[in-house]
Amino acid sequence: MKLLRLLVVLLIVSRVLAAQTPVDTEAPATTEAPAPPVAPATPPATGSVTGHVYLGDSHLPGRMAYVILLPGAEADAGEKKAAVSTATVQAGLDGAFVLQDVLPGTYYVIAGKLGYASPLAGADPDDYDRASEEEKKSMAATLKAVVVTASHTSTADIVLNRGAALAGTVRFDDGEPYSGATVSLLRKDKDGQWVKFETLEGLTTGAHTDDQGHFRMTGLPAGDYLLRTTLELEGADVSATSTGGIVDRDYRWDIYLGDGVRPRDAKTITLKDGEESNGNDIEIPVAKLHSISGTVLNSETGASINRGDVELHNADDDSTCTVTEINPYTGQFHFPYVTEGEYTLKVTNAADIIPGKGDQKPTRTYADASQALIVKGEMNGVTVQVKPVPVAAAAQ
Repeated sequence: MKLLRLLVVLLIVSRVLAAQTPVDTEAPATTEAPAPPVAPATPPATGSVTGHVYLGDSHLPGRMAYVILLPGAEADAGEKKAAVSTATVQAGLDGAFVLQDVLPGTYYVIAGKLGYASPLAGADPDDYDRASEEEKKSMAATLKAVVVTASHTSTADIVLNRGAALAGTVRFDDGEPYSGATVSLLRKDKDGQWVKFETLEGLTTGAHTDDQGHFRMTGLPAGDYLLRTTLELEGADVSATSTGGIVDRDYRWDIYLGDGVRPRDAKTITLKDGEESNGNDIEIPVAKLHSISGTVLNSETGASINRGDVELHNADDDSTCTVTEINPYTGQFHFPYVTEGEYTLKVTNAADIIPGKGDQKPTRTYADASQALIVKGEMNGVTVQVKPVPVAAAAQ
């Protein structure tokens, strides 16, 4: 009897405790089956390229020369091209180099070293697809091609030939050297236009003068060149807490060997293979450089415009000499130095803005304008009138 009472008590207690236990109404979380392991991607099979760089004039190793691997004449697969590699390494003290993990394909192996002619003058294998058939043949004859296959080592030895060198000075006409001046070369492109000469290695893009105004450029292939220096004046970065900030555009003016200010007036320099050309001295005619300043005016109200580009073009062929900007705080434009001659002054992108507001929509815009300008000396107070653009037209 006692045992039966004990069982009844235990049953009642268990029911009371069950009633006090909160019931979890949420469905039990579903345990997702683990994702099957993903097999690691198989790396593509690659090859390598090894070889030596030699110097043609001394027959010594091309120590520390840079070796560049660029895609060659890759075969198209429909609109898709096979993956290729690009790489740059430096040869060791024995002239040896190794290019590893190269995807299979046809490549150009190019070496560059200061003082030695670049094999890429006038040819860019990195732009092979858009090259003409004549250019492709020239590349194939000039550049070292190598075929890379998977799990194999290809060999490519390169001989560098010393290029021509060009040296001189840059001085002002009172004898002061122009130290730190940028000196660059121009060469005719396939269309016969004079363009800045440079190679993909970047070894012959230009030079800077030393404290005595001397410069020397090396590694030049034979051919005709123009030599120029650039007068450069860095714009001021002015800021104030009340007005915000303004950055004036840097000013540039090119002067060529032969006292010219444009390619057609410059003296042509003809270099032969390995030639040393000295005495290429550029004189900057300070006495013939003059400043020009003025304002751009609203043709209807006579008020000055405070934003816009002011360009100076040669009067006869409309080639651009230099560009400056209207100062939004003063409403003035200024050319620090301009050589004597006949020009066309052009104003573009003219507008009224509120200075110190940063990037903003103009309150009024104006049509482009131009006028003739003859420079014989200092010129202050030059004015150019621009016509307001109708509001409806400006909003379109």
